Amino acid sequence: MDVFAIMLSLVAIVMAFMALQRKGGMKDVRQQMDLMTVKTEGATKGTRESTADALRRPEHMIRGQDDLPHATGGKSSSPSEPVSQS
Repeated sequence: MDVFAIMLSLVAIVMAFMALQRKGGMKDVRQQMDLMTVKTEGATKGTRESTADALRRPEHMIRGQDDLPHATGGKSSSPSEPVSQS
């Protein structure tokens, strides 16, 4: 009975390998993974930027800065000014 199970599993492995080769092989799998990587990176970048924008607004409200620097990478373009605490 054990020999029959081993033979059956080997046949299943061979059939799976043949199906993979017929469908495009490892080359197709790599292309699909590259495509998914590009899509994931794009979605991650957009989410990261929107989260940073959403967190930047409350930070400026809490710290008392009225101007929201957008293009300077989060740094204020004016020289260091003392922040008044109320």
